[in-house]
Amino acid sequence: MKIIPRLFCGILAGILLISASACSGKESGEPGTPSAAEVQSAPSDGEEAGEEAAAQETEFRYSADYLPDVTYGGYAFKIVAYNEYPADQQEENGNLINDAIFQRNRLVEERYDIKIAETRYPYAQYSDVYGLLKNAALAQTDDFDLYTVVFPNAYSGIIERVIPAASSLPVIDMSQPWYYKQINDGMAVGGVVLAAYTAFDKSPGGQLIIFNKNMTADLQLESPYALVDSGAWTYDRFYSMGKAALSDLNGDGQMTEDDRFALCLAIDDITDFAYYGSGLKLVRFGDGTPEIAQDERLYDMFGDMADFLNTGNILNLPLDASAADKALQLFKTGHALFHKAKTSMLVQLGDMEDDYGIVTYPKLTESQENYFNGIDGSLIALPAVSASDMERTFVVKEALSVESMNIYYPAYYEISLKNRYVRDEDSIRMLEIVTKANTYDVGAALDYNAIRGPWLNCLQKGSNDFASSVAKNLKVAQKAIDKLLENIEAIKAELNG
Repeated sequence: MKIIPRLFCGILAGILLISASACSGKESGEPGTPSAAEVQSAPSDGEEAGEEAAAQETEFRYSADYLPDVTYGGYAFKIVAYNEYPADQQEENGNLINDAIFQRNRLVEERYDIKIAETRYPYAQYSDVYGLLKNAALAQTDDFDLYTVVFPNAYSGIIERVIPAASSLPVIDMSQPWYYKQINDGMAVGGVVLAAYTAFDKSPGGQLIIFNKNMTADLQLESPYALVDSGAWTYDRFYSMGKAALSDLNGDGQMTEDDRFALCLAIDDITDFAYYGSGLKLVRFGDGTPEIAQDERLYDMFGDMADFLNTGNILNLPLDASAADKALQLFKTGHALFHKAKTSMLVQLGDMEDDYGIVTYPKLTESQENYFNGIDGSLIALPAVSASDMERTFVVKEALSVESMNIYYPAYYEISLKNRYVRDEDSIRMLEIVTKANTYDVGAALDYNAIRGPWLNCLQKGSNDFASSVAKNLKVAQKAIDKLLENIEAIKAELNG
């Protein structure tokens, strides 16, 4: 198997360690970070013998020694995934990410004597995938081992008892670094762990802000890198810089896509960015019981975003299938200072003429200790309750999660560096921060329309009356939480049964 070139080993090991520490909630040297037994010497990948002797590098290798030593007799392990988020590749083609998925899966196949068989759907058909899972559960059939579903469907499936709660599952160990603590904490309700989010579920990196370096220099703006490093990268600084970029470039008195803005985005993409950087949530899990957050800081943050939007600093694009591509193209051609993006989109910036940099989401205040940003994709691979061998399902998923850390994640960062999708050392550091800062407002997925909808609707209407909008939807939102809590008690009774 190909080993990541040694040129990148130090950076990649650092990224993995930071990610592991962040996801486990532990500092280095505590449980959740690699032990001495997990760190092994990496063999050479065919370089000259003299170079091998001169440089014996150390490669971090994660392992799950608690998994049973079993094989499954050539079993076809069936996964439903998406064209945009593939779970398998059947051959190597020279693309590092494609080849990493291939290598990860073939290693797990060989170890457990299985054959991974993937069925793909377009991401837009995620509801159809949940329909497959639900139908299999109700019919008590074993059509697929893992179904890749969105978080709202995962919640629905657990409440409807067509997806097993993670508390009932064998072999998983959520103290390990391939589990994402910040996200999983939001799925532990009333003493029951609903679902367990792993490195196999998550795309590398996260959501971030890309900025046009040429434009910041021309406008004599502060360096976002310096602001992040000093702890001063806040929403106030973001808004101030964005306002400075606004310009009627062609002088026609009309602000259109021919001009320059702070951001060019559909409002739906702005909603999460408006508050995620604060670490606040629309649904809080104070003692493991979810409650709708009615926090003045949230109202203030959304009010600031509404003001920023209503004064023309953002070009509001229609929300359709072309919105994301159009927004990125406008940024690439100099019509926006900033772009809110996923790490996976960096590969589309290789032909951008201006230099660009990347930073994490801003903080609410300088006194806020940590940066936060969204994850890249909100998908999780889960079985139906009708799975014939739940232990086999999670032995394989656990192994795929471990090898995602060992093979897939390093390959992703290598391709970003090697092909210069990340163009400077500062952005490499920012990738580490973005990886560490991942979070997700999992409680909002209980009912997006009732919980997230009021905030989005106000932004769409240009209204600042967020408190009233939330209050109007409070009963419906609370009903979704109450339904979850009722089912939690039933799930606990089943677990104790």
